[in-house]
Amino acid sequence: MSAAARVPGSGWYILAGAMALCGVLAAAGLIAWLVLTWEEGTQFVAPGRQALELNPGEHVLWNDHVTVFEGRSYRSSKDLPDGVQVTVTGSDGAGITLRRASGSTYKGWSTERVSVMKFDIARPGRYEIAIQGNFQPRVFSVGPDHTGALLWTVFGAIALLLLGFGSGIGVGAWVFIQREQAREAAPRAAGATATPGDARETSLRQLTMIVYVLQIASLVVGITLIAGVIINTLKRKEVEGTWLESHFRWQIRTFWYSLLWFGVGLALLVVVIGFFVLVALAMWLLYRAIKGWLELEERRPMYS
Repeated sequence: MSAAARVPGSGWYILAGAMALCGVLAAAGLIAWLVLTWEEGTQFVAPGRQALELNPGEHVLWNDHVTVFEGRSYRSSKDLPDGVQVTVTGSDGAGITLRRASGSTYKGWSTERVSVMKFDIARPGRYEIAIQGNFQPRVFSVGPDHTGALLWTVFGAIALLLLGFGSGIGVGAWVFIQREQAREAAPRAAGATATPGDARETSLRQLTMIVYVLQIASLVVGITLIAGVIINTLKRKEVEGTWLESHFRWQIRTFWYSLLWFGVGLALLVVVIGFFVLVALAMWLLYRAIKGWLELEERRPMYS
């Protein structure tokens, strides 16, 4: 088998992109599962009693201190009134042990709530929740404790993104190095002698490729974008006057524009548009890094 036959083709880059895309889709699927299975909980007015059908697991009693229930607005304090009594009993009359919650908060479109009690349900069935005391009517709600599912989803999504992007970047870097080595070996096979300038250019090309890798990785681990621009700054003098200078300029501009639009996106997160700005930024950054990588692989300058 000839050396040329062993050089990975461009299709390997498609495979690398597919691996990264699979990581993104898997992470999105995990998040979608959480959203689709999320239960807001059942609201009711206290003082009073409320019968609920509960499934096994840990449940939370929330104080919905700002909410709208049955067409009426409620606004009360976050703290429970003095002398309030809370009991949970099963259909057999047995009491369920209650424990104080950590006071975690939740804020939705029209509801603000704080957790006040937690309890475990061993068997599915009908349970009665009684909240008694001398206080003005206010709204409470009971629902499953999503803390564990939320943490597992966040860490799982990050792990899937790291796996997908890491695998894709690894394959892409391997293809780049293999093709570069094949290009360098071709003149030697023809009897040409390598010069110090060739070795220097090879080293700088590989360094430029590393910066593109860091920019792509920043979509998952943001700090790598800063590492990339540090390399650009430290090595910029060495690429002056070469075709690689245009790639450094491309990479540095990618960093500064990304930083600018990231700040805009964060500032606009208080409204929905901020999320779309950040998504558009991620797609733009990925486009810039992939375009630069492919041009580098073909040994073409940017802006040509």
